Amino acid sequence: MKKAATLLALLVFAAGQVFAQTNTARVFNLEEAIEYALTNSFSIKSIGLSLEAARQNLTAREGAFKLNADLSLVAPNYAETFEPDRTPGALNQYFSYGATLYRGQLNINQPLPSDGVFTLDTRLYRDLNSVRQANLTNEQVEFFTSVGLRFQQPLFTVNTLKLGLEQADLSYQRSTLQLQRTELDVIFSVTQAFLNLYRATRELEIRENELEQQKQAYDLASKKFAAGLIPEVDALQTEVDLAQSQNRMFTAQTALQRQEDIFKQIIGLSLSQAVGVRTDISYQPFEIDLSQAVAFALENRSEIREARIDKRLRELDIKEVDARSSFRANISAFYDLSGVSNPELPLSTGPYDLFKSSWEDLKDRPRNKGISLTFSMPLWDSGVNRAEVAAAQARIDQAELDLENESITVQREIKDVVSRVLEARNRLEVLEKSQNVAERSYEISLARFNNGDITTQDLALDRDRLTQARSTFLDAYIDYQVAVADLKRKTLYDFEKNVSLAK
Repeated sequence: MKKAATLLALLVFAAGQVFAQTNTARVFNLEEAIEYALTNSFSIKSIGLSLEAARQNLTAREGAFKLNADLSLVAPNYAETFEPDRTPGALNQYFSYGATLYRGQLNINQPLPSDGVFTLDTRLYRDLNSVRQANLTNEQVEFFTSVGLRFQQPLFTVNTLKLGLEQADLSYQRSTLQLQRTELDVIFSVTQAFLNLYRATRELEIRENELEQQKQAYDLASKKFAAGLIPEVDALQTEVDLAQSQNRMFTAQTALQRQEDIFKQIIGLSLSQAVGVRTDISYQPFEIDLSQAVAFALENRSEIREARIDKRLRELDIKEVDARSSFRANISAFYDLSGVSNPELPLSTGPYDLFKSSWEDLKDRPRNKGISLTFSMPLWDSGVNRAEVAAAQARIDQAELDLENESITVQREIKDVVSRVLEARNRLEVLEKSQNVAERSYEISLARFNNGDITTQDLALDRDRLTQARSTFLDAYIDYQVAVADLKRKTLYDFEKNVSLAK
């Protein structure tokens, strides 16, 4: 049974090697993996679309202050109806009414920063009317021309244009901050996945090295047993240890494949692409100023800046709500020129002549002009607006509380991550020494086993200690690098290079 399991493990390993040779692996270092993920990962693409939506919304709000125009056409509007004329004291008479209308209107609008608007209004229409009773038909064609200027300005109320622009700008800033935070989270996630893949790769190397060492011990034990130098039980034990080493290598292969798939998904690489990582396991200790780390985080963390933006948005909301019950006024004015074609013109008159006639009438007709000032004031709403304002104020207070709590959370997180970095570094230094001692101890034990001074069990114990020391050191190295990456993410400062990561 053990031989069958060993054969299966070797076959799987061989198949993996063949696949790796036929599918050229793409090898990343950490910087290359981060760069690839910042372009291709799902999170970056998703937040990028959110940022684009906020950018376009801001562009639309800015466009609300600029000149715009709209055109409407009716070409044509035809109707024919049959109606009685019920004149008191007379018999009913029936008439057929017909109308064919062609109409065009062009408005050119210039919004004002004060939330008012100037409008240049141009209207043209041609109307053909007919009335038919029995055998008598009356028809008339007319052409109407109008050019005017209109002005409208709300008073004593919130400026919706400026309010909308500020809201859009704040939303865009918030989306930008969310993108920055997402980038930092992606960098941290890629770093974690990269190091986990590196851990799995090194773990496989450790297991392969362990297997090689066990093969050497098995060969030595077999020779010693054949020479009658050790009992059979010792030789059998080395065979069992060899099978266990092969099984552990097979498990390490499976774990490596799992971490490869996770890594590829996080950076946005196809799962069919073979991948590898390379890194230097050396590390350089560096100093961390806790007060500086806290200060950098409080100044640059996007969560705090977003909390400030949320508070400002709540303040704008209360302006809108409060304005619903405020005293309002509106001033409007118009000045236009209008003309109608001569009603005595024949029906066969062309559009140009009709327009010319209406234009001549426009020049002679008195100008239309007017101005109005209106006021409005809600008198009683059963406390609806007062409750809405109170609710908006509660949301402002909540935003203020969230801001304070976020500040405390950031300070706590910085203290925690600095402690984790220092703890991981101290642990790493101790375990590095332990690994060096375990390597030297195994070399001595192997030599003593060759000389017949110790048994296979003693050699196996030292080999297990070496494997454990290497695995423990690797775990400590990964924990240290993850803690350092988390420190960069949460402080937006690289203490290794003494550079700020804030944008």
